[in-house]
Amino acid sequence: MSILFARHGETDWNIEKRIQGTTDIPLNDNGIRQAELLSGNLKKENVTLCRIYSSYQRRALTTAEIIGMRHHVPVKVISGLEEMNLGLFEGHTWAETEKRYPDEMKKWQSDKRYQKAPGGESCQDLLERLFAALDRILKETEAEISRGRDVLILTHGMVLLSLLTIKNDLDFRTSYTVIHTENARAVRLEPGELWEVRRKSLSPKRPH
Repeated sequence: MSILFARHGETDWNIEKRIQGTTDIPLNDNGIRQAELLSGNLKKENVTLCRIYSSYQRRALTTAEIIGMRHHVPVKVISGLEEMNLGLFEGHTWAETEKRYPDEMKKWQSDKRYQKAPGGESCQDLLERLFAALDRILKETEAEISRGRDVLILTHGMVLLSLLTIKNDLDFRTSYTVIHTENARAVRLEPGELWEVRRKSLSPKRPH
């Protein structure tokens, strides 16, 4: 029994290295193929899904619905799984953002865990609303999980990066160079691992 996390399939903005955040961008044709491939890989691995949860954003929800249809498993949208709000940076490529907002980017990159893009949220903000969502998910699926079935959560790049940065005790400033959150690839966490990440992510907090 595991909790599987997966990033959505590819979008055109992924190809352009454009910051999506809360912007609701759909999958492209390759993203749809990636979702179908992920669905097939889960079948090959004999994953027994009982429920699929998804961010409300189209790129995640479409990925989830493709998998749900093929596995005959319901998909539920739940708040808290959505991509990090990157405020002023959204819609620009990373290169454009560094040119347009050099001071704001430098400040955010100096401490991504607690610093926010202007008008956005920090990785700590993200982790707190993510674990509120995961509390709900685990309560709803407790009976199925106890019988050895799996839960799939369709989410986003910064969500997975933040989760895995805490899990592996990495520095938020540089973890993106080590952790590569590929589109439509599943990451498996056991409930015990997940709650250890929860403990480390929610306490202690940096004093402000």
